[in-house]
Amino acid sequence: MSGYVSKDFVHTGCGLALDPDLVWDTIPYSVQKNIKKASKEGVTARKVTGNADDIEILKSMWYDPADPNMPNQLNENEFMFIAEQNGEPIGAVILLPVGNHLFLNNLAGNPAGKVLRVQDFLLWHCVNHFAGSKFKYIDVGVSYRESLYNFFKKWKSFGYPVIFNAPKIKLNISLNPFNANNLTSKVSEDVVETLKALKSSIGSDAITFVPSAEQAIYILNKLNLEPIERTYEWKSPNSEPYYIDLSKIFAVQFGALIVNLEIADKDMWNNHHCLDVFKRQLVFSSIANELLEMDVLIALRKRNKGIFEELFNLEEIKAEKKNELIPSAFYFRHEHNYRFNKKLTEFGIEHIYTEETGEIGLPIHQNLNRNSIEYIYAIFRGVLNLCSEWIHTDTYKDLKD
Repeated sequence: MSGYVSKDFVHTGCGLALDPDLVWDTIPYSVQKNIKKASKEGVTARKVTGNADDIEILKSMWYDPADPNMPNQLNENEFMFIAEQNGEPIGAVILLPVGNHLFLNNLAGNPAGKVLRVQDFLLWHCVNHFAGSKFKYIDVGVSYRESLYNFFKKWKSFGYPVIFNAPKIKLNISLNPFNANNLTSKVSEDVVETLKALKSSIGSDAITFVPSAEQAIYILNKLNLEPIERTYEWKSPNSEPYYIDLSKIFAVQFGALIVNLEIADKDMWNNHHCLDVFKRQLVFSSIANELLEMDVLIALRKRNKGIFEELFNLEEIKAEKKNELIPSAFYFRHEHNYRFNKKLTEFGIEHIYTEETGEIGLPIHQNLNRNSIEYIYAIFRGVLNLCSEWIHTDTYKDLKD
């Protein structure tokens, strides 16, 4: 049996700003002393190509020289520095580009380097080397091993949520707002006021309730009408019939509306065979309060979209604009969205993925809070972290007293 692997809860990753003044003011005094001491002892760092010989130097310092995750050599757009004292290598670092930042792939020192805390010296060298470059920060990373994480924390200019493995008990976040807390047994037989409010909000006097969006599509097709969905546009732009899926907007399990087409109950029963009076009462009773506060519902969705925008802005990722009155999701494109899509599915996070464009839509409905949104973003950060693709080696160092 392989060794225990955690990484199934949200941890805080460590970002290192490429701003020497900011970094010097935020790193601990002990780290400043380490850097000054190494410089005084004649330690220097030079950029190398990362060829096979350079990698062998790093391997000689690495905790596991046979680590299968060690690169054989670097590409032109990847970076390696070797720290030396009196012409002898005592430390090495590899940084790999990921979008607008650099990922700390490897950082090591030999026994002489560790005495001089050469890892601190190398990170400080990298901050100065890349200051003013196209890269915004170094992702120092995260560790679920306390001793290593304590080192990372010393270099944390800012933190971000990150998670790698789906837990056994999943959150199962849906694109739609309904959850078990929304179950109700209070049903009003009087749906006149709710229907009136719907007509006023949508801007159409002709509205028909149907049990589901699938039934709405069936009826429109049967009537030789194009089944156009305008759930998030909501308001009627003209007299053309369309349908709205109520379960995508309100905290209900069922229900849809056909707008600009009024079908009598008798016709729904005799011709379309989907009259469900009691479900209509249940749905209209359930949406009554949210319908009266549509502006609040929309504001909450905009707030949640704004939280995603704030988080993804770290990677300079912008939301794709949609023509919607009621925001449906946070849409964005990224080169790693194919993997992110698979991870979201693994974590039980319902989302929209368009394979042709690589666009993903993330849930932003009104019943989500910041913790839920940060959890979803943490999954994305796990995808960005290159360690997520590493092979687990079952190599452990003993804890020291």
